[in-house]
Amino acid sequence: MTVVRDHPVPAADAVAGLRDAAAAHRDYGERHGTLHPAVWRALEDSALPQAALPACCGGLEWPPPQILDAVRQVAFADPAAGWVAAICGPAGAFLSRLDPGIACELAGNRTLIAGSSLPAGVTEPAGAAVRLKGRWPLVSGAPAMTLAALAAPAAGPDGTAAVRWWLVPRRDVTVAEDWDAIGLRGSASVTVSCSTLVPAAHSIRLADAPAIDVPLFRYPLYGLMAGCIAAVADATAARALAAFTRMAATTRTRHAAGTLAGQPHAQAAYARADGLVQAARALLDGATAAAWASARDGEVSAGQRALLRLACCQIADAAEAACRILFDAAGSAAVHYGNGLEGCWRDAVAISRHALVAGRGRQLAGAHHLAAHAAEDL
Repeated sequence: MTVVRDHPVPAADAVAGLRDAAAAHRDYGERHGTLHPAVWRALEDSALPQAALPACCGGLEWPPPQILDAVRQVAFADPAAGWVAAICGPAGAFLSRLDPGIACELAGNRTLIAGSSLPAGVTEPAGAAVRLKGRWPLVSGAPAMTLAALAAPAAGPDGTAAVRWWLVPRRDVTVAEDWDAIGLRGSASVTVSCSTLVPAAHSIRLADAPAIDVPLFRYPLYGLMAGCIAAVADATAARALAAFTRMAATTRTRHAAGTLAGQPHAQAAYARADGLVQAARALLDGATAAAWASARDGEVSAGQRALLRLACCQIADAAEAACRILFDAAGSAAVHYGNGLEGCWRDAVAISRHALVAGRGRQLAGAHHLAAHAAEDL
């Protein structure tokens, strides 16, 4: 019998080194478009790349609430570092869809998986392999990855084409330093390209049943990935609320006596932003806990999957709205980089554009409730 322990190691302790390095070097990421070398090393040395990796491959198989909590811890220190953690943290679960022997071979002594969900490549049959070719944008964490997970369609046994994720060693891909977004600057979400042979057995469909039947891998993989993105949004909103609190205590307005903290409009704005985020966080935590309980018992229902995706979308929306409310309420003081608020707003805008928490995720949840349609990527 498998014994599952919730939170065997507190997330704050498990990622303390990464969290502290991320906090110390956020400015470096903002300037250079990549994390500081010390942060990349701390990520590699942390527990996060092994958090969702199968135990047979040396992984930790953390419960989803613990994975999300660890991502929140890192993202509160620096959303860009948290974003990388949100990508590589759940990615170890990809190997649960492979034959265990192949999974362990690919994992090696150290595993850090980064990838792109955009099916930007093509495959050409080559015996028991395919030639995978293409350019994949937005591969967050590419500078530290050992495996790239790259999406491209391939024909199945019945001849029908379906998108698969191909696991490619770092040595077989080329990384371009082309990240230029307004937010999550340090995440190095760059473009990778390749033209290489990949064994067909080194590919997965995320909707397939896991080859390893333990509770973590019965938890919806799309929901786990979306939950980690949502955790970065949550932490970014918390950073914005903290930045506004500090700013309001010392900022004096031009046409009113006292500091911003004493102004009714600022007080109301803070309460509105805080309420939005706390409500969305409660929904996410509740949906995560319910889905995890079901995964431990056997199966997560379509309704629970839909609620989980809806909760992830909701907190991404709430975080962006909260950051904008606080940015507007702070007036001209908000535009200064040193106050920290404008960076939160930029990061929240970038987070909310990710496919897992944008329109597609919300549409999947609505389709389930309105048309009883449970898509594979729910």
